[in-house]
Amino acid sequence: MGEDTQICPDRVLIIDDEENVLDVISFRLEMEGHQCAVAGNSEDALRTFDQEEFSVLLIDIRLPGMDGIELARRVKLKRPDTSVIMLTAFTDVSTAVDALRVGADDYITKPFNLDEVAISVKNALAKRKLILENTRYHNTLEQRVKDATRQLEATNAELRRTKDYLQNLIDSTADAIVSTDKKGRLTFVGRGAGELLGWNPEEVLGRHAWEFYLGGIEQARQVMKLLYTHKRIKNYEMKWRHTDGTWVPVSVSASLLTDKDGNVIGTLGVSKDITDRVQLEEELKELSIKDGLTKLYNHQCFHERLTAEIERAGRQNRPLSLLLFDIDGFKGYNDTNGHLAGDAVLEKTGEIVFECTREHVDMGFRYGGDEFTVILPEATKQQAQQIAERLRGSFRQCGLGTLTLSIGLMAYDGKVTPKEFIQLVDQFMYTAKRAGGDRVVSETCLGTEDAGKENANNNGSTE
Repeated sequence: MGEDTQICPDRVLIIDDEENVLDVISFRLEMEGHQCAVAGNSEDALRTFDQEEFSVLLIDIRLPGMDGIELARRVKLKRPDTSVIMLTAFTDVSTAVDALRVGADDYITKPFNLDEVAISVKNALAKRKLILENTRYHNTLEQRVKDATRQLEATNAELRRTKDYLQNLIDSTADAIVSTDKKGRLTFVGRGAGELLGWNPEEVLGRHAWEFYLGGIEQARQVMKLLYTHKRIKNYEMKWRHTDGTWVPVSVSASLLTDKDGNVIGTLGVSKDITDRVQLEEELKELSIKDGLTKLYNHQCFHERLTAEIERAGRQNRPLSLLLFDIDGFKGYNDTNGHLAGDAVLEKTGEIVFECTREHVDMGFRYGGDEFTVILPEATKQQAQQIAERLRGSFRQCGLGTLTLSIGLMAYDGKVTPKEFIQLVDQFMYTAKRAGGDRVVSETCLGTEDAGKENANNNGSTE
């Protein structure tokens, strides 16, 4: 995207071959203030998409002719900044994951919750706005660096003759401008460096610049290698140490200083504070992997983390366990009490996951609808059982009437793929539900119906 990127109106294109679905979703989104257009197949959708601008597309995966995944791929190729939300039946979750890989931002399972659709569109618009704003900010930042670099290059000859002029020029900018000799010792520190890093020139002049690099002397060698190879560097990101002990992220543009004979006598660098941009990037990353309602990680993040944890467990020969659970009676509760009450239960479930798992160790995810999963690194089956029972007990005590949890549990044995691991734990969860719910079932229970009934009478848990 160029520097003149514009945010188009919040228009939504809904693609589904079921007319009633188009009517219901468009009616709800228009109540939320969005402008909507509809299409019954991929070909009509592409024609409309080519003729008009849309911020978000809601695409049913199963469409006549070209399927929703191919449509999503073509849309992203044409306009990468367009947000895409996939609509899929519950049995199409794996297909929805494929859609996310081609650029879709989210997916919603059928039968869907209109509140969930509205929230997903709202989140997609917010995410898109942040991305576009970040792009414009980045483009502006690049232009500023280019302008500053051109200005510095234009005054290089004057630097050797008019130090006072250079001092006035450098003092006029808030950027940290420093120079070093060919051994990397600081020979000049501008006023901007003092404001950005708290430096007193009298205290830092003569010291090696690498003393203030997060990467130390190794990073200094890398910078010098780049400078000798390319003569200058642009937008090199690193961290400088502030006098208060914190680290300031900066974007550095630097060049070699030479004498009249072309011999290198040092370096000149301009460091721009990019703290705001780094924070924005972190917020965008967080937004892309978190479920907006429960604050747990989302379905896409779950598969990435599970694969990584399985690889780590195998490499280090460490235990790993997985929980998969859903809320017994949730559909009836939701139908009777309304979607807002149902959302409150889901939020509360997310809180319970945070409360009952190990901070900075275990990872909780909203798997979809009222299903949740928890990855338990370094947890044996016995430890996982304790955590699962804590989850089940805490849920029963939080005052949600007859709602309970059915939990499947499995310790990773190194013999199954990540997909098989999930499928097995899913089977254990449904075994718990078939046995009456409000219990924990592990792999040792599968197929032992009598033992399950006996243990069901013992605190609702099977072992």
